[in-house]
Amino acid sequence: MPPIDESSPQFAGRIRLLSRLPPALLRGLLGVVVVGAAAGVWMGAGRAALQSARTGCLTNERRLSTALLLYAQDYDARIPPIAYRRPDGAWRTWFSLLSHYTAGQDIAVCPTYSGEPDTRDVYSGYAFPSTYALNMRFSDVFGKGAFPIENIELPAQTVLLAEAGPLRSDGPYGPPVHSVCMSYYWDTAWWPEAYPSPHSRRMNVSAADGHAVNVKVEHYKKEDHDPLYGRLGGAIFNWNGGYPNGDTNGPPRE
Repeated sequence: MPPIDESSPQFAGRIRLLSRLPPALLRGLLGVVVVGAAAGVWMGAGRAALQSARTGCLTNERRLSTALLLYAQDYDARIPPIAYRRPDGAWRTWFSLLSHYTAGQDIAVCPTYSGEPDTRDVYSGYAFPSTYALNMRFSDVFGKGAFPIENIELPAQTVLLAEAGPLRSDGPYGPPVHSVCMSYYWDTAWWPEAYPSPHSRRMNVSAADGHAVNVKVEHYKKEDHDPLYGRLGGAIFNWNGGYPNGDTNGPPRE
């Protein structure tokens, strides 16, 4: 828009027109302008806050993924187990086992949450303070024990971490309302309330190569979906780009 020339006849005409308006109408017009400007500022601030939360969450996932990959380097390409119970009864979780690699980093919780969630694993009851879930397929799914992360043929297309946190109400887009969560990721269609899309109805995920991305979840319903290998969203699949181990021929399983 060109700058206003206050010396132009058009500008003077507009001033004369405004001066002829009844005071009440003029005040109303000014009020509309002020409210509109305030609404624009508020909406802009809201969009900026949403973008900041999404970016912060992606950063958390990248750093957690780096910690998982560093752990794997130290443990024969195996990432931590989901959880296990020690002889003294105390639980160790994949998140607590990363403490040596995440020391000093505040990366446990997505910024869309206020404070730290006081949540426990929905099945075993151990405390789990993170809003991220580790892909369960790395533990005791394709064989006894951990699956070596270096053996995945398509790591950039295999989910490592997905968003979880307190269980939602009314589906994956509802608010977090429960005190239980999933500490591991299985499938979005299996339990939509456990794996939400809190970023404008999209989810942040990280892949087994360490990169993180924001995706639209492809399957929150079970129809036409393979829960073991199928697509989570975008180019990210539940396992190995949608293929069984050792067989990447043909189209991926959705």
